Amino acid sequence: MARKVQIVCASMGFAFVVVLFGGIIVAGMLPPFSPSAGAEEVAAWYQDNTNGIRFGMVLMMFGALMTAPWGALLAAHIKKVEGEFTPLTYTFLAATAAGCVAIFMPVMIFSAAAFRPERSAEITQTLNDMAWIPFIMNGPPAITQAIVLGAAILMDKRARPAFPRWAGYYNFWVGFGFLPACILLYFKSGPFAWNGVLSFWLAAVVFGTWFITMSILMLRALPEREERPETADDELILAAQ
Repeated sequence: MARKVQIVCASMGFAFVVVLFGGIIVAGMLPPFSPSAGAEEVAAWYQDNTNGIRFGMVLMMFGALMTAPWGALLAAHIKKVEGEFTPLTYTFLAATAAGCVAIFMPVMIFSAAAFRPERSAEITQTLNDMAWIPFIMNGPPAITQAIVLGAAILMDKRARPAFPRWAGYYNFWVGFGFLPACILLYFKSGPFAWNGVLSFWLAAVVFGTWFITMSILMLRALPEREERPETADDELILAAQ
């Protein structure tokens, strides 16, 4: 794989964190809107922040797309560890695609709620719930990615593994950090609510630092020089030897 392509793919992790969280800030979603708020309060929030929400959603939409090349490069590293049969690689790719959708879907619902902020407060509140719940509760794809990646790192028995062994255990810890958000349906306040310390803030910090950490490790794993594909002349030289 061309070295420059790897640099771009690895750097998408940094870009994703900046664009996604930038979109959240622009939309006025940091700190998150409380799930215990009444319908009128929710509707007023959309009416007062309409343009910020709309622009923030556009940023978040493009940010979600940046996870694709980032995940693809990690999948390529996993494939090198697995060899001929690559179930972990395909599982990681499927989870990466699911994670992309898990961001796209709530972003589209947030956008729909901001498209007609003058609609009835009850409908706006329903759309708000439909957006926030999957946006914060979408941990399973990332949990799958982290577990698969962690397992692949620990399975790497090559003389020069791509990633240090501690990164495998780190990925398991990352997956664990997303678990509290999976039970937010039972809470409208407290640490497990969608704006709580465990469901949102812990997951947000773990999520952002995970992308940054793995991007740094992928850049460190780059080959020292540009790899070039073998040509027909190369094959003839090898055959002659």
